[in-house]
Amino acid sequence: MRISLLLLKMAKTSTIVSKASIMIAATIITILMIFSTNGATEIVLATTSSNQTQNSEPVRVAAGGGNGTAPWTIYIPQSINIKAGQSVTWDNPTTVGEPHTVTFVRDNNTMADVVSPLGVSNATEFMTLPPGSNNEPILIPGTDGTNTLIAVNARTFNPVVIDSNGSANFMNPNANYTMTGTEKYVNSGWFLPQGFEQEFPGAGNTFTVTFEKPGIYPYVCILHPWMVGSVNVQ
Repeated sequence: MRISLLLLKMAKTSTIVSKASIMIAATIITILMIFSTNGATEIVLATTSSNQTQNSEPVRVAAGGGNGTAPWTIYIPQSINIKAGQSVTWDNPTTVGEPHTVTFVRDNNTMADVVSPLGVSNATEFMTLPPGSNNEPILIPGTDGTNTLIAVNARTFNPVVIDSNGSANFMNPNANYTMTGTEKYVNSGWFLPQGFEQEFPGAGNTFTVTFEKPGIYPYVCILHPWMVGSVNVQ
């Protein structure tokens, strides 16, 4: 009889342990997402925010990711918390040439479109690069001695800052910028994964911002407007 009771207690204990194990395993599976990139499996923490306030080292954020079949249009992590004086570096880990930007629009009047119309003399001649390639500019004939050229807006393609006075200052690709919090517009320019720069000559691979003033700094990818993120500086 005692042996039977002992076996019954052991069975109940085993059942409880098994249920606990299943719950723990389910929690871990819920927290972790498994992605496959180029046949290699990566385990990524499924979180949209990251607290980096205890670390003085630069924080890295992935702009996009994935592969040619399923490129990601998301910042990872999407929201971060840092201390004043810390830096954040964005890079593009996509395995195809999918460009992104990190753009802080702090004055809505400075929002820039990706393409813009520009007036040029109707005597202007354009050549294709490389010569003989199958491309040409969008050129709309005018009647007043000028044509309208539709071109990529330099203020989205290149790293640029519009300061509190409205002056635009361009930076080099892979720019490092210190944000004071008074700017109207800060843009990384188009940046691509390492080795894909030739697809958009003049583009970079990274963008780094050092945040001097506490506050919340939302940003967006101009090329993918649903792709948003934020930096909370404490």
